Amino acid sequence: MAEEGFRLTDLGTGELDVQVSGNTLGRYMFNHDPSTADSLHDTYKPFLHVIDPNSGTPITKGPGGQFTHHRGIFLGWNRLTTEEGRFDLWHMNKGLQVHQSFSRKQVDHKEASFTSNIHWLIPGDRMVINEQRTFRFSHDSNSNTIAIIDLITRLNPSMDLKLDGDPEHAGVQYRPADEVDKKATTYLFPKDSQDPRKDFNMPWVAEYYTLNGNSYSVYHMNHPDNPQPTRYSAYRNYGRFGAFFTK
Repeated sequence: MAEEGFRLTDLGTGELDVQVSGNTLGRYMFNHDPSTADSLHDTYKPFLHVIDPNSGTPITKGPGGQFTHHRGIFLGWNRLTTEEGRFDLWHMNKGLQVHQSFSRKQVDHKEASFTSNIHWLIPGDRMVINEQRTFRFSHDSNSNTIAIIDLITRLNPSMDLKLDGDPEHAGVQYRPADEVDKKATTYLFPKDSQDPRKDFNMPWVAEYYTLNGNSYSVYHMNHPDNPQPTRYSAYRNYGRFGAFFTK
């Protein structure tokens, strides 16, 4: 009989599984391997996979495929500006996000959470941000919901900087697996007439997508305490969507 309640299982390969009652709901990918160009490309930033507990496979995207930098639930800004210049901590072509350690892990019957200490680096391995990124999972066993996932992050800059970008290349975003049926992706907004290109500070956006014959819905919620204006990107048929702000 599967053990009830949440567990955090370190797979020993730079992956941390979030499990409930023996089923995996999420997999945090935190490995960093600069030994080769390929391994560096695959591990230049941490991200979170969402896992279908019925199949045990990710419903989110990893490295490779269309837009290789789109990975699960991820965070970044493509125009991070300092007095030393502007750097791209989204595509990661001249920057890195490197997991250092877990400062906190906690589980009980109702939820699981962990905090990843991440250094945002620019060329020369200079740290511009020391991030504390927390994921908190809860789960309703009486519904078809895979998980409710809270992302709470604290970005501590080591120098004066501006987080800037655009809705396509900044903020907290979600990317379905690369095999998504692009003809079946749809979005839902709080009001029928809303357009994310024009309407800012929406409290949430929902996405429906089909993957390997299964349908999934994802609600991305924008906390009211986030800096405003918050702008959503929510119109791509491959399913990458999310919200960003400047700060």
